[in-house]
Amino acid sequence: MSTKQKTNLALLGLLSWKPMSGYDIKKLVDIGLSHFWNENYGQIYPTLNRLVEDGYAKKKVDSSSGKRKRNIYSITKKGEDKFRDWISLPSSPPSVRNELQLKFFLSGKLPVATSRKIIRAYRQQQKAVLDEYMDSEKILREAIANDAYPEEVRQIFEGQPEPLNRKKRAKQCGVFMLTLRHGILAIEGRLKWCDEVMEYLGR
Repeated sequence: MSTKQKTNLALLGLLSWKPMSGYDIKKLVDIGLSHFWNENYGQIYPTLNRLVEDGYAKKKVDSSSGKRKRNIYSITKKGEDKFRDWISLPSSPPSVRNELQLKFFLSGKLPVATSRKIIRAYRQQQKAVLDEYMDSEKILREAIANDAYPEEVRQIFEGQPEPLNRKKRAKQCGVFMLTLRHGILAIEGRLKWCDEVMEYLGR
């Protein structure tokens, strides 16, 4: 599946939650998806317009009092069917293009100090990301337990077609947290690998 097709389906999936503007979608990507999925802001509006042209979404102008006019996009029945067909299919394997692994592989003929420097820098970077993810996980766990969600999560809940009761809010936020857990476990594996490499290289 091409990158363009994946972008189409990703935006359809977000619109299946609630109607949004292009800016709303970009903000949601930055808040909730950026650790595993990213979209170029310049591609969001052309993609939304293409979805409208193909009948997968519809557009209306929001000229609410006190607000600048903006286009609000919502998913159509055709778009819902397209999204549901796609989400039930097996996912493509992650694309492999890892600069760290490439550098480490190519450092094999260089002084050991070079390899160690590469791994130390990578470990430091990954540890910083892990700390950030762990903080976010703690916030989400507390939010689910107390039904008290941070502003960025409440923004996702607001405007959905069906009001969410406590159980549905907890379920949706739980999915957010478990997605984050995937990232946490992946980073913990990378840190373990870094430690093995440093031990092999004699630190």
